[in-house]
Amino acid sequence: MDGVDREVAVVGSGLAGLAAAWELARRGLRVRVLERQASVGGRARSGQAEGFVLEPLGCVLSTADHELLGWVAAAGARDALLPLRPLLTAQVHGGRVAELDPRRLRDFARIPGVRWHEALRLLRLPRLMRRYGGRLDPTAPERAAALDDRSLADFARLYFGASVLAYWMAPFVTSTSLGDEAETSRVRFLLQQRRHFGARRGLPRAGLAELLEATAGRLPTLCGAEVVGLRTRGRKLAVRYVREGSERVLEADAVVLATSAPEAARIGEESLTAGERAVLAGVRYTPAATLAVATCRPLSWHALEIRVPHAERSPLERIVIEPGMAGGRVPDGYGGVSLHATGRYAAQALRLPEETLVKELLDAFEAVHPGGRAAVDFTRAFRIEAAWPRFDVGHYRRLARLARLEADGRREGRRVYLAGDYRMEPSWNGAVASGLRAAAALAADL
Repeated sequence: MDGVDREVAVVGSGLAGLAAAWELARRGLRVRVLERQASVGGRARSGQAEGFVLEPLGCVLSTADHELLGWVAAAGARDALLPLRPLLTAQVHGGRVAELDPRRLRDFARIPGVRWHEALRLLRLPRLMRRYGGRLDPTAPERAAALDDRSLADFARLYFGASVLAYWMAPFVTSTSLGDEAETSRVRFLLQQRRHFGARRGLPRAGLAELLEATAGRLPTLCGAEVVGLRTRGRKLAVRYVREGSERVLEADAVVLATSAPEAARIGEESLTAGERAVLAGVRYTPAATLAVATCRPLSWHALEIRVPHAERSPLERIVIEPGMAGGRVPDGYGGVSLHATGRYAAQALRLPEETLVKELLDAFEAVHPGGRAAVDFTRAFRIEAAWPRFDVGHYRRLARLARLEADGRREGRRVYLAGDYRMEPSWNGAVASGLRAAAALAADL
């Protein structure tokens, strides 16, 4: 049977689902995307107001995001999004902001807050990376399960010292994942170090909506369709979904569940094993609280990311400041600021009145960037209960178990595949990479 005779259902139209659907269609399979919301994009969906792109989770990318950047080019969105707009990195120490770009040992010693004698202990890091190198594969993170026995905080204090943890290693990891260094697995740091250290960070020249539209416009997508379950029907899978108040069924030869892990466990209750459902149900997520700020003038001549170490006791995890440009995400002559709260603050912010959230985050921003509040034109607050998956100690061991169970199901002829950033890394590239990986496995089986 030719590939074009095979029907594949992709549940979820976030970056993982759209990447999987795009790759499957490219390989000649017939694909149908089912999305319960009224539009595609999931957490990557952004809004616009007065010419400003407003993003709930931000969109800082890296030149090491090979899967995402490759997809941007293949989908025809290169001209709109690339090249990345260079992003300088800075960090707060004692309320002051200093730029940093650690590439050599002496650069680490210059990071404000890092003690020079502890910076010298970073000479151990290349040796440790070589020791662990055979297990560190960013395209298959479960291979590092044997290293998933120590938190980032314990690992850093043991080998490098408390100041290196507080002012480099923890901000390097948690500024994007919103995690807690006392719970985050050391594997998360090691994989990020392997893949992203030294890579150039930047901002796309437009919102990710350009990529979403370029992709979804070429795929059969059914929005407003909430999938409630899967059932085996002979050699087919019956995908049950509710749309416009009535339950319907789509028959498919294979299904990709590109949803959050708990949602995949719920949908796949009749198709996944008890072990798989237990792993999925155990995945934890970090909430996010973001304040998008439009300013009447640029607050920096360059795009700038300011990391705020947890030792600073601020509700902010990081700040992204972007000057406007013609045809860009921020109108020329204006400025845009994204204030990203820590995961701990975001958990409390889910219950705060919006005016309190806005005031507290703007107060924290003013403490870091004096005078910035006076330039505020308007703000938009976003709160997401389950923003990023947590890669705490034990998560990579669970991923290894999930991979084994999924491989067993594939050998037995089951055609249900799981995609989501919880399988790779807490980033947009992690979501895309997981979708492409699921698509490759499915195509190989069919």
